[in-house]
Amino acid sequence: MNIPFTPASFRKLDILQQLMEYESHKKEKSLWNGVKAVLIWAASVHHQHLGSYIGPNHVKSALDYCRDEKFISEDERNRLVNSCSHILQSLPVYGFGDEDPNSNQSVKINRNGVLAGRILVETNFLKNTWLRYKVWIVVWWIILIAASVILISQVISTLKNISGVSLTDNYTTQYTHQLQGKHRFYHKRKPF
Repeated sequence: MNIPFTPASFRKLDILQQLMEYESHKKEKSLWNGVKAVLIWAASVHHQHLGSYIGPNHVKSALDYCRDEKFISEDERNRLVNSCSHILQSLPVYGFGDEDPNSNQSVKINRNGVLAGRILVETNFLKNTWLRYKVWIVVWWIILIAASVILISQVISTLKNISGVSLTDNYTTQYTHQLQGKHRFYHKRKPF
C-alpha cells in the first residue's frame, strides 16, 4: 500500500515555497525568468546527462526551448539571451545548481534544480499553483492548527486534573483531620 505523501512530496512542497518566494521578487530580479527557463529545460528530455556541467550555450538552448513551449515570449527570450552567463551563475545562488570548481562558466543542476524544473512544468511556469500545491499547503495548515488545538486542550485538561486532585486531596485531608479531632473529642469526654 502506498502512502499518500512521500518524502519527495514534502521536498517538492519545500521547493515550491522557495520558488514562490523567489517569484515574489521577480520585479527586482530581472533574470529570474531565465533561471526558471533553465530549470524547466533541465527537467525536460533535453537534459539527459544530469551529472554533467552545463554552460552558456545550454542556457541559450533552454531559452529557445521555453520560447517554443510558450513558457516565455520571444521578447523575453531576446532580453535574456545576452545574460546567459549571469543566469548560469545565479543557479548556485538560488540553490538549484553546483558550481564547477575548475570553471566559473559551468554549473551542474542538482536534485533541487531538477525537482524545481518539474514543479515549474506542472504549474505552467508558476501560473497554476493552487490545485497542484497550494491546496496541500492549506491542508497542512489546517492539520497543524487542529493538532495545536488538541495539544493545548490536552495540556489544559491535564493541568486542571492536577490542580483539581491536589485541591481535592487537601480538602479530603483537612476534613479527615477535622473528623479525627471530633472523634478524639467524643472519646475524651467523661460521661455524666
